[in-house]
Amino acid sequence: MKNSPEIPAQTLDSSLRYLYDSIRYFECELMAIEFKYNGVVWRADTPEEAIALRAQLQKSTHFPVDEHEVMDERDRFWTPDKFMDVIDGIGDLQRRLLRIVHDHPRITGKELVVELGINSEVSLAGVISGLSKQLKPLDVALNQVLAIEVKWIGRVKTRRFILDDFFASAGAKQNWPDCAPDGR
Repeated sequence: MKNSPEIPAQTLDSSLRYLYDSIRYFECELMAIEFKYNGVVWRADTPEEAIALRAQLQKSTHFPVDEHEVMDERDRFWTPDKFMDVIDGIGDLQRRLLRIVHDHPRITGKELVVELGINSEVSLAGVISGLSKQLKPLDVALNQVLAIEVKWIGRVKTRRFILDDFFASAGAKQNWPDCAPDGR
């Protein structure tokens, strides 16, 4: 329809829902899902078939990952208890590291060494290694807490540190790092 105005999405959703409910009320057969992707026709008529179809699609190397689902899963991972288990389960130096990175996003390794009051970036690597080891028994990977960006400019290597967005969000919900004077 070239010259017709666009139908608002909410109106279309309501109309389709009404149509679907009417078809189900009169017990008509309805093809729930059918589409063609990469030359393969995918079909599902029942909820069971839809679940099986989803499993097949997730295994398919040609089907794109649902980014929203991945993000929802990462968000659900950080429950208040899981967040506090991490904060309570790591050492003081590691907790200070996280607080400094929270307060100074994208802080460089050299700046972090000064803020932590340690000797060198080699010592910083030890602190980070300790954090990784302390997270392991909690079933948390380092990259679920801390991101480290490495850039080379010529022969100079610069590391920048930032908290994972989902970890930081879980912390904000717990009023961290302001919940205790020591950052716990």
